[in-house]
Amino acid sequence: MLNMNLKHLMNLSTAKKFPKNSVIISEGDSQPYSMYFLLSGSVRVVKNYGGYNQVVVATLNKGDFFGEMSLFLLKPRSATVVTADETVVLEITQLNVYELIEKNPQVLYHILKVLCTRIDNLNDRVRSLPPRH
Repeated sequence: MLNMNLKHLMNLSTAKKFPKNSVIISEGDSQPYSMYFLLSGSVRVVKNYGGYNQVVVATLNKGDFFGEMSLFLLKPRSATVVTADETVVLEITQLNVYELIEKNPQVLYHILKVLCTRIDNLNDRVRSLPPRH
């Protein structure tokens, strides 16, 4: 998705570079409502970051995106996102995401496809859990 819409995306977003082990967004933050596209590097999506029960729920790489839940649901961030190595992202605000989707409807299709894949993967993980008695 990034390749076919990169030019338009770059016009609507801000590029940001982060060193390894940098927090990009923190669980519980409510602003800004924006999402991020990974141009390079990788990130870990972490619940309870820094806590005794910290859990890495996903690792994302170049071409992936994150922050969409907060942006579309207008809710606080559900997890912390930390760089696994030097990382460059494009940050796009809520208003600009809507413009991007309006001018490039295939972006919405891509986002929905990725979200459905993430839900499917989560369902597989839940099915593999031992039964609770």
